[in-house]
Amino acid sequence: MGYSNRTFCCPFFRWDERLRVHGECGRLTMPDREAAVAFQERYCASQQGWQDCSAAKVLLHYYDRTERTDG
Repeated sequence: MGYSNRTFCCPFFRWDERLRVHGECGRLTMPDREAAVAFQERYCASQQGWQDCSAAKVLLHYYDRTERTDG
């Protein structure tokens, strides 16, 4: 169970805390609550914005690359 009641769209999101977002590639810690909310709204909880997140891009690239080599 996460800290906020936001609906997160990013498929790599795991849970959030007051100043942190936990995802498949680790934990991001924000300097304050305002920054954390802004990040979550722009990326984690945005239907299209999550695809612009650098962490999500890295994971998408990783899964594309490993799927090509596995199959």
